Amino acid sequence: MVAAIAILVISLGAILAGRGYVRTARQMQSFATTRGHVTAREVVMIGGLSREGKWGQGGNYRPKVTYDYTVGGVAYTSDRVSYANRGLRRSLAEQQLAAFPDEVDVYYDPAAPQEAYLEKHTPTLGRYLLAGGGVGALFGLILLLGSV
Repeated sequence: MVAAIAILVISLGAILAGRGYVRTARQMQSFATTRGHVTAREVVMIGGLSREGKWGQGGNYRPKVTYDYTVGGVAYTSDRVSYANRGLRRSLAEQQLAAFPDEVDVYYDPAAPQEAYLEKHTPTLGRYLLAGGGVGALFGLILLLGSV
């Protein structure tokens, strides 16, 4: 019964995260593009833990790029590379950071130009989260009802 409830909670979290990701990705389809100038680069920790993953690319670091851009004669500054931060090994985060040129394409919301990113997203990951959360929720309900 405890396992069924845990599966339901995790599945609900996946559904909510997927819904937010799909909504943001759809909103990004209407974003406009302008040129920006990178003013600072650094590798930062996510969550304050300084651990490196043992396998794959995972870790608690991400590249942080600060950039200036202008929309309608108004200057803005942002440090958002992506809507969803992904933890990387420090060495991979440093490689990604070095790959950013001095001049970048900035994707911004025309209705709120202060909201800007260097990467646009598609709703694919959000759809996977929704589908996985739905399957997990169904599985959790079956386990829960089977234990009653």
